Amino acid sequence: MPSPLFAPQQRSTLNISIQSRECSTLLLENLPGSTLFPERPVGASIISALIEPNGTVICVTAPKMEDAEAQIAYYTDLAATAAGSDDAAAREALRGRVTVLSLDDSSPRWLSEKLLDPDRPDARAAQEHIAKATAAARASGAAVRLSYFEPSANLERLARELGVPGNQAAARHIPLGTKAAGRRLFEEEGIKVPAGTGECFDIDRLVHGMCDLMARGHRRFVLKLSSTAYGAGLGNALLDLTDLPGNAPAQGAHLASVVRERLAGSQVLDASLGWEGFQAAIPQAGVLAEEHLAGDELRSPSYQGRISDGTVVTVSTHEQVLGPNGQTYTGSAFPAFDGYRDVLIAHGRRVGAALMRLGVNQGDFGVDFVAVRREAAWDVYGIELNLRATGTLHAFNAVTGLLGTTPADDGILRTADGSPRAYLASDSITAPAYRGLRPSDLIDLVRRSPLHWDQEQGLGVVLHMLSALPGHGKFGAVCVGADQAHATDLMSRLRTLVDDWAERHNA
Repeated sequence: MPSPLFAPQQRSTLNISIQSRECSTLLLENLPGSTLFPERPVGASIISALIEPNGTVICVTAPKMEDAEAQIAYYTDLAATAAGSDDAAAREALRGRVTVLSLDDSSPRWLSEKLLDPDRPDARAAQEHIAKATAAARASGAAVRLSYFEPSANLERLARELGVPGNQAAARHIPLGTKAAGRRLFEEEGIKVPAGTGECFDIDRLVHGMCDLMARGHRRFVLKLSSTAYGAGLGNALLDLTDLPGNAPAQGAHLASVVRERLAGSQVLDASLGWEGFQAAIPQAGVLAEEHLAGDELRSPSYQGRISDGTVVTVSTHEQVLGPNGQTYTGSAFPAFDGYRDVLIAHGRRVGAALMRLGVNQGDFGVDFVAVRREAAWDVYGIELNLRATGTLHAFNAVTGLLGTTPADDGILRTADGSPRAYLASDSITAPAYRGLRPSDLIDLVRRSPLHWDQEQGLGVVLHMLSALPGHGKFGAVCVGADQAHATDLMSRLRTLVDDWAERHNA
């Protein structure tokens, strides 16, 4: 049953959303559109807040949101439809419950640094607005929530100043999210991991560890910068040494010399970093090498969980959609394959329980896996622990908000009448021909098409990250279907729709 737009008997809620991605500033500077990552969850945040009785929301973004009013109206209209109200007065009332504070700062700094910058008038004005709104909400008896993407010392400071608790793990736990720490935790919990080295802070130790792995028969490697500053696979490099002799002694000086020389030819996935930049990061970030897993079929599933009120809550499972290099995250497909979904859930809950024993008492976390099929059997390996929200969460929140439901214990998402739903989400629908197109025009294009979200059916397309369109030729979308084949078809039709539009626009 749709949520009522207003329910005076229920407590009001002010949701403050500051989705700062606190990763390497080199990544934010060089990955096209990545400075706009904080905008990805805006639509989901608006929908989630407005379907709550008496829910209001303040979203902070930077750089400046393109066609902001058109975007806000788009998400407000989706929320109004989900709440069962399409009349103009109700939509106007909903619009009054949304504030987007959009800072005109396109630098690669973290959003938290932009917001807390004492030298920028727009940042000071945004802080004052948040403080006044928080005080007013408290005075009226409303609950105030501060939501952010990952543990952040900056946003913890803001939370203390506002007197509002944050919703992620404490910043002191950030080291638990490194590649090396995740690998150790997996091993301690009995979760398979690829053969690998320990964490190394210089090339000599890395070469020594790789020579040990080669003595055990491994020749293809993934090198990983361990720090939490590198995400989406962009802190990884690939190295293939299968041409080296199979009987080479592990500790031989000649082999070590060859491996050291060959490291410079590693395929660093962040091309802007290159081997020199990758190597220069090792003393501070740490690095480890793992075998590059092989089998008859490889998939990259993930588990999303949350620690809340002393319990581990399973949020979702996904198949990660990776770029051509097989390492870089571009999107996700929900749910994960049923052939190993129960294993992901069991492993994810075990990881969450271990984090609680280590003192983590709240917050999102995710576990990335590689599933390897060898003949008819699947092996699941733990690859990475993310002590934060993941790139899957904004699409999940938008879909579950619109459908008014969450996955059952078996990980399946169903509508009120029991019909299953699957979706395909992408943050990287991109083409050079899209550059110069406007978010407002794309919204209108999809709205007029059969692909637009159909609330009655619980099917269709929802757009996000639209401000990357004019400058980068890039946007995101989540396509909800009756099954994964249907969702994939919707994504294909969306690309065709936008390709045809771009061709007409550029003619």
